[in-house]
Amino acid sequence: MLFILCTRVMKINNNYFTTEINEMLVLNSFLNLTSDAVYVIDLNGRIMAVNKKFEELHGWTREEIVGKEIPMSAEDREISLEIFHRILNGEQVTVLEAAKISNNGSFFYADVTISPVKNEEGMLVALVVIERDITDRKQAEDLLRESEERYRVLVDCSPEPIVVCHELIIVFVNPAAVKLLGANSSGELIGQHASRFLLDETMLALPKYVDELLKGGKASEGAELSLIRTDGKIIHVEYRAVPINLQGVKSVQLLFRDVTDRKKAESELADKEMELSRILQLSPEPILLHQAGRITFVNDRGIELLNGTKKEEFVGLPIIDFFCASCHPLILERMRKVVQIDDYMEFVEMKLKRLDGELIDVEVASICVHRNIRAPIVQVVIRDLTERKKTEEMIRRSDKLSIAGELAAGVAHEIRNPLTALRGFMQLLSAKKTDYVDIMLVEIDRINHIVNEFIGMAKPQALNFIRCDIRDLMDNVIIFLHPQALLYNVELKITIQAPISPIECEPNQIKQVFMNVLKNAIESMPQGGEVEIVIAMKEDRDIIVRIVDQGVGIPEDRMEKIGEPFFSLKESGTGLGLMVCHRIIEAHQGRITISSVVNEGTTVEIELPSKGL
Repeated sequence: MLFILCTRVMKINNNYFTTEINEMLVLNSFLNLTSDAVYVIDLNGRIMAVNKKFEELHGWTREEIVGKEIPMSAEDREISLEIFHRILNGEQVTVLEAAKISNNGSFFYADVTISPVKNEEGMLVALVVIERDITDRKQAEDLLRESEERYRVLVDCSPEPIVVCHELIIVFVNPAAVKLLGANSSGELIGQHASRFLLDETMLALPKYVDELLKGGKASEGAELSLIRTDGKIIHVEYRAVPINLQGVKSVQLLFRDVTDRKKAESELADKEMELSRILQLSPEPILLHQAGRITFVNDRGIELLNGTKKEEFVGLPIIDFFCASCHPLILERMRKVVQIDDYMEFVEMKLKRLDGELIDVEVASICVHRNIRAPIVQVVIRDLTERKKTEEMIRRSDKLSIAGELAAGVAHEIRNPLTALRGFMQLLSAKKTDYVDIMLVEIDRINHIVNEFIGMAKPQALNFIRCDIRDLMDNVIIFLHPQALLYNVELKITIQAPISPIECEPNQIKQVFMNVLKNAIESMPQGGEVEIVIAMKEDRDIIVRIVDQGVGIPEDRMEKIGEPFFSLKESGTGLGLMVCHRIIEAHQGRITISSVVNEGTTVEIELPSKGL
C-alpha cells in the first residue's frame, strides 16, 4: 500500500530487493493493524495511500479516495495551507486538534500529527498524516465543561455565601460571600488565610477540623460560627463544610447563612422571657406559660397548686393533661381563639387535675403575651376556688340553719303548749286502758321529741371549751351505744393510729356529734356488720376521726342534700340530727366530709383543730 515511499530506490540486486519487500510487508501489516488513521498526501494535497483505520473513520475506501483531495471547509483549508508552509520552512508539527468531516457529512474530532517525507537529496516529496479519534473524549470534555459552567452560574447566582478553601487559603468566593464578609470584590478575599476571618478560639481548632473533614470525605453537620468581617464587625453564621475536588485538588467548600439578626432576636426574646419570668415568679396567682399547647414555664404558686416540687416536673408536658376530660373541648377552643384576638380570654370555671390525681375547682383566664416566630406564647392565670367554694357552701348552710332555726323557734313554741294539754288529757283517759290511747301517747311523745330538737337547734348554745382527750369522749359514746349495736349485730371497732394530743372543745356537743354519726352507721346495717372508728393526727396536729360503716350506702344523687334540714334517708328521720352535727363542728372550726358507695358503705370524716377557739 505504501510502496510509493520506496520508489526512491533505483538500483537493487536480488537480495536487496527481497529485503525491501519483506520490510514493506511488515510495515503494511503494522499500518493496517494500528488504531490510528494513517494516510499519505503529495505536495498538492492529493491522497497517495491510506490504511484501514482511515477507511473506517472517514468512510471512504482506498479506491474512492486515492488521487483525490479530502473534502474540507474553507477554514480548515486555510489552516492546512498554514501548516504546509510551516513544514516547508522546516518546522515540526506534532499534535494538532482538529474537527474532521466524514463521508456521510458527520463530524468527528482527532488529534493530528503531520510528518514530512523526504527523498535522498533531502527534498520534501510527501506528508504522512496520523489521526487519533478523540470524539468520545471531546464529548466528555464538553459535558464536563457544561457541568462546570452550570455549577459556576449556580454558585455565582446563589443567595447563600459560598467559599472554597485549599489548605485554609481562600481560592474562590461567590458574590454573596463577598457581601457577607464586607469586601468590595472577590480579589480582596482570594489568597487570604481563613484564620483572618475567625475568632481566636475557633482558629485553634480549625486545622484539625479541616483535616478530619477531608479524611472523612463527607459533608459536616450544620453548626454555628462567629466571623470577623473585613470592616471588623462580628457576625454570626450557620455553616456546612463539604470536601470537593477543585481542578483535581482536594479542597473544602463552605456554605454560610447569616443568622446575625436571628441571634439578636433570640437574645432579645430570651431577655424578655427572663424579665417576664421574674415578674411572673413573684405573682401571688398561679401562672403557666405554654407554647403550642406545651408548658414552658410555671411559677412557684402554680407548682404549689399542682402539688409539684419543681417546674421541671411540668415543662414540656401538654397543658391539657392537667384538666379533667370534660374540660378538654373548652380548653382546645380557647387555645385556638386566644391567638386570634388581641384581648384576654375571661375567667371560666374548670376542674384542675393535680399531680396526685386530685380534682379541684379553679377558674382560668388566658392571654397571648408574645407572638413568637415558632408559636405564640400564651399566659394562663389560674385561681383556686376551693376556699371560695367552701365559704359559699358554709354561707349556704348557715342561711339554711338560720331559716330553720327561726322556723323551729316559732313552730316549737306554738306546738309545745297544746301538746302538753293533749298529753295530760290522754293520761286521764288512759285509765280505760284502750289500745288507741297508748298509740296516741307514743305519737305525742314522738312529736315532743321533734319539738325538743327544734328548740335545741334554735336555742343559742354557750360554748365552754375545755381540754379533753378525744379517745375518752369516743369511749363514752361507744359504751352508751353498745346495747343498740348488739341489737343490730354490729361490732364497733376503734383504732388509734398514733398518740393523740388533747383538744380544746365543748365535750357534750362533740359526744352528740359522735353519737349521731355512729347511730346512723349502726342503723344503716340491718343485716349487721362492722363499724370502723379510726382516730389519727395530721402533720399540722389537727385531729381526724374517720367512721366507716358497711351499710347500704347513699345514692350519688342524694349526696348533695345530706345535712340539709328535713332531708333524711330514714323513714322516721327529720334530717335535723346531721344538720346540728355540721353546726357543732363548724362552731369548733372543723369540718365534716361524707363519701359513700352504694352497697359498700359510707365514710364520715370529722376534722377538728387541736386547739380550740
